[in-house]
Order: sequence, then structure tokens, then C-alpha cells
Amino acid sequence: MASHLAALTILIAAVFCFAPSAAIALPKANEIVQISTLKLDRPLVAGATSNLEIDAAIMAGWHINSNHPLSDEYIPTVVRIDAPASIAAGAVNYPKPEEVELQFSGGDKLSVFSGFLILSVPLTASKDFKPAPGQELTVSIDYQACDNLQCLRPTSVSASIPIASLQSSAATGAPESSAGAGASGTVAGGSGDQNNMLAGVFAHHGWLLGFLAVLIGGLALNLTPCVYPLIGVTIAYFGNQGGGPRRILMLAITYVLGIALMFSGVGVAVALSGGLFGAAMQNPIVLSAIAAMMVVLALSSFGLFSLQPPQWMMSRAGIARPGYAGALLMGLGMGVVAAPCIGPIVLGLLLMVERSGNPLFGFALFFTLAIGLGAPYVALAMAAGSIRQLPRSGEWLAWVEQLFGFILIGLAIYFLDPVVPRHLMIRALPFYAAAAGVWLGFATRAGRAWRPFLVFRSAVGVVAVAALIYLATARTSAKPLTFEPFNPTALEAASEMRKPVLIDFSADWCIPCREMEHSTFVNPAVVREASRFVRMRADLTHQDKAKEDLMNKYQVQGVPTTVMIDSSGRVQVRKVGYIGADEFLADLRRID
Repeated sequence: MASHLAALTILIAAVFCFAPSAAIALPKANEIVQISTLKLDRPLVAGATSNLEIDAAIMAGWHINSNHPLSDEYIPTVVRIDAPASIAAGAVNYPKPEEVELQFSGGDKLSVFSGFLILSVPLTASKDFKPAPGQELTVSIDYQACDNLQCLRPTSVSASIPIASLQSSAATGAPESSAGAGASGTVAGGSGDQNNMLAGVFAHHGWLLGFLAVLIGGLALNLTPCVYPLIGVTIAYFGNQGGGPRRILMLAITYVLGIALMFSGVGVAVALSGGLFGAAMQNPIVLSAIAAMMVVLALSSFGLFSLQPPQWMMSRAGIARPGYAGALLMGLGMGVVAAPCIGPIVLGLLLMVERSGNPLFGFALFFTLAIGLGAPYVALAMAAGSIRQLPRSGEWLAWVEQLFGFILIGLAIYFLDPVVPRHLMIRALPFYAAAAGVWLGFATRAGRAWRPFLVFRSAVGVVAVAALIYLATARTSAKPLTFEPFNPTALEAASEMRKPVLIDFSADWCIPCREMEHSTFVNPAVVREASRFVRMRADLTHQDKAKEDLMNKYQVQGVPTTVMIDSSGRVQVRKVGYIGADEFLADLRRID
């Protein structure tokens, strides 16, 4: 899908370059989102609560802001429920959004929804609830849509459905289509699971590469501080087993199978949770508890206390009871002990499994993760006869443990971001990462004795210092291009004076417009060249009849739209979407 979208973007750009006065038909704002189905998980009963599940689709190539955009200036997506007085709607459970970086954004990320949108809302029926003929429930979604170059005006779509239809579909288990959704158009590609990078791999590159990424992730989890101490336990256990290499291999496979079964059980449970896990991950208390657990684990990495395998596991490794049942139990126990460290790291996987609602997918995903986590233990088991222990001390290992400690604190900051207002935690993360790099590069005592490692950690410190200086240094902003409010009289005067005119159609809710303010309109060459133009800005934040007439006159379908008029009054350039400084400058220079 990514390649198709890129090709479409190039085609659009080519049309604008070679036919600047031609208009390209954009979809209407209320065509971007289509509410496809509404259903209840169980029929409404007086005094009880049921969950309303809402399936909506976002047109391919477009996205809408999430319910919590990363900037207060962007318009959030809001779901509203209009129900009879006997039905009370609770808080909407939104899916986890994607954080995307648009091609013009300069590194800034946006919190958006794309593909399929799956929402749920608890509906509580009053004690005197009795469905009456003609009663309807209406779902409305307020949103603002953008693609990679432009934004459309904020709008709303809605769908109404009789309460009786919802009740009957819940009783039979069949979803009810929502007639009258008020949206149309082609819906393709994408998935509600696209809430993180791994989900994007599954969506755009298929299951083979997706599961391969999960397998590699499982291998990487062996470096976490809860898992590393268990390597010695594994070697001790298999080192005391009798029998030849073939038997040791089978015992090791059984051991890894125990790990896989434990994690797969978690995946299946989450898939069957019916939204409980996702709801918990939006609870500030739960997020704060996870962050606190991250900090506690980080303190262990910094040496304040030691994380060791439990005594029963150490004893069992020493006794080394033979048999496949013993190896399976050891694997199950290893999965339980490792869970506190790797659990928070795989929360994204858990959310993806819950969104799918497919127990088989949850089993396969976490089985693959556990195979990656346990695969090294097969090799360790085969070598256990000659390798009795791995290095448990050394400055290089202490440095690595401190690195994991800083990563865990970074995860704590990430999980606290929804709890702290104005996304202060996310904004602080780059400074925290740079400061941690400075500590690891120069301040810590770990890793100084071994010269090659000292060179490596010093290089880390130099990069961190440079990043910190870059973040902390107040950079003076260039003088931006200024615009006067659009004025028909000024436009006529410019024509009489035979001066070229530059009109910028913009809006407060337009994300590409803001990026042009921060990039294109501060470019010194653009500012110099545009100084010979009469510059006006048409603010389309709020619509009225005059602005609609102006948009029709200049064929404005989305914002930003840039219109350049030559000195004879003819429109020479009309472009929709973000324009970079070089392209904008080239357009200015060809206007006389």
C-alpha cells in the first residue's frame, strides 16, 4: 500500500507542476470516514451495562487526528452518542493511535487514526428500561481529515439505528449494518491494528515479515535485566542432566516449549478479554502503576538491589530432576520470572492482539515471541556440559545494566505521558535521553578499565553532548513571511498597480499549513523573492458564505492552497498541499 500511495503522491505533484490551473478533485470532508457497523456485545437489560461496538473505516491515503492530538491546536476526534433517556452512554474507548511523521514535518510526529477504526462505548440501561417502537440510537464522529499534503475542513458523520435492531442483532450475534452513515467512498488498506510500528509491518509487509520481526524481538528480550540472570540457571540445569546430546536437545526443546506455552496463554487471554485490557491501559492508575514498576526495575539495574531467580528455581536447577515434565515446568517458571521485565515492553503486542479479538492470532504471536526468547537456551543447553557459567561481573556488563536502567526509566516517562497534561513527558524524553547518554559516556565508573570499551562509551558520550547542546541551545528563528488578511479591495488595487499577488488559503486546524509556517515561510530566499508580491492570507478556520464564495472562485478544495497571480491578473499557480521552500521559490520566480 505504501508504494501505491507514493506513486499517487508523485502523480499528483506532476499534475500540479505541468497543469497549475487544473483542479484535482478531492473527496469531500464527510466522505473520508464511513461508519460501517454498530452492534451490541449483548442485549440491553434493565439495570445492566452492554458495550456498543462501532466499526468505521477511514479512506485509504487519509488519516484523522486521534482523540488526544499531540498539540492542543489540532482538532481531536470525538465520538458522540445520542440515545433515549433510558440509556446512558459511558466514556468512549478509543483505539491506541498511530504516531506518524509526514514527509514535510521535519521530525515532528502526529497522533492519528487510519485504516479501520474500532471503538466501544458502555451503554447502561436504566431500571425502567423498555425498548419502545421507533426509538433510535445515533452515533456521530467529529473529525478533521488530512493526507500527506493537505487537510480538509472539520466535519462530522453520523449513523442512526433502531434500538430494536441492535437488540435483535446482539441476541443472534450478527453485526448490524448502519444505514445512513453519511459517508461514502472507497475504503481500503490499513487496519485498526496499525497502532505501532510492528502492527505496520503486519499491515504493509504481510504476516511472514511480521512474525519474523516478533521472533527477532524475542531474541532481543534476552538482554533485559530480568532474563539475563536466568541464563546461568539454564546452564546449571542442563549441565546436571544425564544422557547424550539427543536427549539434551529434546529436553531443551521441551523447556522452550514451556516458555512458549506461558506466553501464548497470555496472548489468548488478552484476545478473549473483550476490551478489558485496552480499557485498563487508558486508566491513569494502571499507567502510573506500570511506570512505578519500571522505576523499581531500573533501580535494580543501577545496583540498588539484585534481581535473582527465585530460590525454588535455583534448588531445582541444582537437583536437576530428569524428565520432560521437569523441563516443561522449568520453562513455565522461567516465563513467569521473566514476565515482570518483558511484560511492559510487549504491551504494544498485547494491545494489537486485543484489537484483533482473535485467540489464534494471540497464541501465534506470543508463541513466536517466546520461541525467539527461548531459542538461545537450546544452544546453551547443548553447550552446558562445557560451559558452566557466563560472566556475571565486569565493568562492561555493569555499563549495559545501567543502559537498561535508563531505558526502563524512559519507558516509565512514556507511560506517564497520558497522565501528565500537555504531553510534557514526551517533550522531556529527548532531553532525558541525551542526559542519560552523557552519564553513560563520561560520568559512570563502569566500563573504564577495558580500553576498547572506554573508546565506545566515550563516543556515546560525545554524541549525547552534541544532542543535548542542540536541544538546549535557543536557535534564533528567521524573519518569517508576513501576510495581510485577504481583502478584495487590495486585490483590485494590486491589479491596477500591475503587481503580482500571493494568496495563502490556510486554517488554524491545518497541520501542513503550520509546517509551511515553520519551514517554507521562514526560508530567507522565499522571504526575499515574495517581497515584490502583494501577500494576503484567507483564513478558512471558520466558514461563512463569503469564504465559501471565495473558495469557489479560486477552486479551493483543501488547505493549504497557494494561489499566485501575475501582474496582469491571471492565475498562474494554484497548488493544494504542502509546498517545500525550493518548489515555492521556483514558483515565485516564474511569476512576473
